[in-house]
This record gives sequence, C-alpha cells and structure tokens, in this order.
Amino acid sequence: MFATPDTPNLADFIVFLQSVQIPTAALPANSAWPGYAFIQAQAIVPCYPGVPGITFSLATYNCATHQLFLITPDQVGQTYFATKRGTTADGFSLVQPSSGLVSSASDESTSVSNINPDWAKGLTIGQLGFAKTVWGRWYLDYLQSYGPTIWGLT
Repeated sequence: MFATPDTPNLADFIVFLQSVQIPTAALPANSAWPGYAFIQAQAIVPCYPGVPGITFSLATYNCATHQLFLITPDQVGQTYFATKRGTTADGFSLVQPSSGLVSSASDESTSVSNINPDWAKGLTIGQLGFAKTVWGRWYLDYLQSYGPTIWGLT
C-alpha cells in the first residue's frame, strides 16, 4: 500500500487519505491542504525509540487526517468540511470546545457527564479535541501506548 511504510511522507499520506474516502469535489487532487496538515503532524508527532516505523507513520497520518478536518476550507459550492466540523449527526463537533471526555449521556434531557481520568487530566483543549475523530483517537492511542512521557506530563 505505501511506497515507504517506515518513513512518513506526503505521497504515502495521500494514499492513506484515499482510504478515508473524502469526496474529490471536497478535496481535489491538487489541494495544498493535505500538505499543510501533514506538516503540522510532523511537527507534533513524537518518534519514540523502539517504535516500529510503520506505527510511527500511521500515527503521523492519523494525526494529519485529524488536522486536515480542522483546517481545510470548503471548495466553492461544497460544505463537506464545514459539516464534518459541525455538530450535526454527520459532524465531529470539532468547533465545540472540550472540557473533558464524555462518560455518560442521555437523550431525554440531553445531559452529558464529563470525566477526566488520571491520564487525561493534563490534556490541553487542543489535545482533548483529538478524542473527537477516529483519526485523533488513534493518534492519542499511539501517544499513550508508546510515549514515556504522555503529552508533556512528567
């Protein structure tokens, strides 16, 4: 699937994005936004000693995909990314701040209870945002599984 699976690179990230199935009308092949998201991910994904290269690559691609949904503007006549950032049934609620992780919810009174487990107590708002998408959760899993220091906590 990837040309160089042990080293994150933009070409393989584009291949990864094809599996996400973002409509071409929403993200044309010549869009610069995947490159921007990939650069952001490279800046924040730590490479831990002993982690297999493909695992580091997948962490980078998942982080970059989460970032892509945060930063990509819609093409003229499209609302794909705005919808995904929104609070509708199709959205990830990326525009809503996070104050914790949801521990329970009810539909009768639309109440939600947040809980901050010990491992999540030091997370920033931006880091809590990763819990909102499947790609962000995979990235958080990588950090928790391999990081000797979780998200800057000592």
